[in-house]
Amino acid sequence: MADSLGLCGANFETTMKPSISLLAFALLVLPASAQMPNAASGLQPLRVIESDLPVFPHELMQLGVREGEVRVAFSVDTNGRIDDCLAVLYTRREFAEVSLAALKRWRFEPARFRGEPIAAASEVTIKFEIQGTVVVSMTPSETISARIFSMLDDHDGLRPCTLKELDHIPVPIAAQTPVFPANLAHRNGVRQVTVGFYIDETGAVRLPSVDVNDDPELGAIAINAIRNWKFEPPTCKGRPVLVRASQLFNFHPAPKTAVAAGTQ
Repeated sequence: MADSLGLCGANFETTMKPSISLLAFALLVLPASAQMPNAASGLQPLRVIESDLPVFPHELMQLGVREGEVRVAFSVDTNGRIDDCLAVLYTRREFAEVSLAALKRWRFEPARFRGEPIAAASEVTIKFEIQGTVVVSMTPSETISARIFSMLDDHDGLRPCTLKELDHIPVPIAAQTPVFPANLAHRNGVRQVTVGFYIDETGAVRLPSVDVNDDPELGAIAINAIRNWKFEPPTCKGRPVLVRASQLFNFHPAPKTAVAAGTQ
């Protein structure tokens, strides 16, 4: 679960120009195990139509390495093509490199909302083993083996840091808050959307997403805003690191504006 990223209770009132095709930018978290459309919400999940398994790195075989794991987060655009991917957890850099290269060759049927294609985000775990013959398998990221954590301290393994591990909480140096659209003004009450995202070593926001149970239209608007946020580079013991975080947005129909919540 992502850490909650508080903004010291500040309310941002920056106006965002509405986009005609907001849903084209929505990134929804779609588990790799999801198979059935969500008829009630009008959402059809992302579907893999062509995949390509990576090859066990030859240089690691020569070094006697016999297993490893990689978790890759990725987003797919409305044409079914990967537009961003990030190795967020791996035991060896070589495993991450071949996994990212293979994933970029995948093809997808894009997710759809009310029949219209939308961008989507998901994660996959790739496990490498040598058991007489080389075995490379893929699973939903929720089933990642706990053994990976015992292997991360070896060589150049990587995992996202938690906010508690950072030298200080990342400070946004550019933060735009979404505006509640006029065409949704008929909705009553405060609506909440939580955007999960990574902050990479440069402070850039990567792979923002909302849960499939959140309002897809408001989720798209929140993502359009947060994808342009910029943070001070997160550091742990003075070293730039990758961190997983989340931000809660409260949408208020009146006076037709949205407020970025500082706490969850």
